[in-house]
Amino acid sequence: PDRSPRAPEADTRPTVVTAADIRANYPFRLVLSFFLPDARLVYNTDDTGTALQLQCPDGSWARVPLSGDHTDHVTHGGSPDLWHQVEGAWHWWDRHDRPAQEQFGYVRDPDGRAAAWYRPDGHRWELTAGGRPQA
Repeated sequence: PDRSPRAPEADTRPTVVTAADIRANYPFRLVLSFFLPDARLVYNTDDTGTALQLQCPDGSWARVPLSGDHTDHVTHGGSPDLWHQVEGAWHWWDRHDRPAQEQFGYVRDPDGRAAAWYRPDGHRWELTAGGRPQA
């Protein structure tokens, strides 16, 4: 699909969520897809090396390097809130004792509405068929 042009680099800052954390924890990637349903997780390679990058249709992006001296730093462009949402998802997942994917459910209605939920306590994320949060 067509995407907005990538926003210019805006800032680099320390982060508690590294590329290694994301790659090593499939259940967290599942939770992350509930928190940021429109985002895509891709690999980005440039002259500084390879990084894990999160990118959104509005052009916002954030990336963390896979190796090197600054694997605990995130660089972003566009919305500075993007990686804060990643950290929020990480903290939610951690506070809930890092649940496995079996502890989540998903339902899709005939009208295209969809929801995912954390089965132990019923925490729910409303989603649409296109992956956008419901209003």
